[in-house]
Amino acid sequence: MNESFDDVIREYIDFANQQVGVYMDALAGFAGHLTRVERQVHRISRAIKSSIDNTGQRVVVRASYEDPTQPDIIHNRIIRASDYVAANSKGGSNEQQHARAVLVFLFTYWEDEIRPRLAAAKSVELQDIRSDIMGDLRILRNIILHAKGIVRLDKHRDLKKLGDLFVVDQPVHISYESMHKIFILIKQDCARMLSEWLGVKGAPIQPEEVVDLAIQKGRPLK
Repeated sequence: MNESFDDVIREYIDFANQQVGVYMDALAGFAGHLTRVERQVHRISRAIKSSIDNTGQRVVVRASYEDPTQPDIIHNRIIRASDYVAANSKGGSNEQQHARAVLVFLFTYWEDEIRPRLAAAKSVELQDIRSDIMGDLRILRNIILHAKGIVRLDKHRDLKKLGDLFVVDQPVHISYESMHKIFILIKQDCARMLSEWLGVKGAPIQPEEVVDLAIQKGRPLK
């Protein structure tokens, strides 16, 4: 059964909005872990005699998939509290890992699922479905997966929308502000494609002015 172009675009917008929610929930989870462990470190460090150690380096965090209140628990990770705090801090390794995963997921779903269906809906070749922001996500995906996360000069030059967010010969670092910009650019390009498909001209809001986007499909008339 043939799909409508706007239905496929709507599906990807819903998918992108879902990733926004997951990303924000993850940041809240990291912040909660950080606060909990910082309080534990402070309490335990104060109880340690200064003649032994007052740096808190003896404090460790144990993580397990099982109920920690039960006996014979297997801990899948034991880490120094200072390292755990660093990983869960703003911009830390947990946030970076999650942001990278979201970007790879956003591009992969677009390239493998959405883009071919858009081409089929328009009866055009796959390469005729173009998006600068998705092209940039393709470059970032390859950097993350195949270049150890280092942004080399040739790849940086190829970035059309996101070049100002990354530094040449440095690891990909994705701040909260950068993720916010990427989500907006994705929605703006979805709005552009949708406007072109529907032939909308002279709209009060242009695609480049969009900062958030959701489409509600109307009920069929009886």
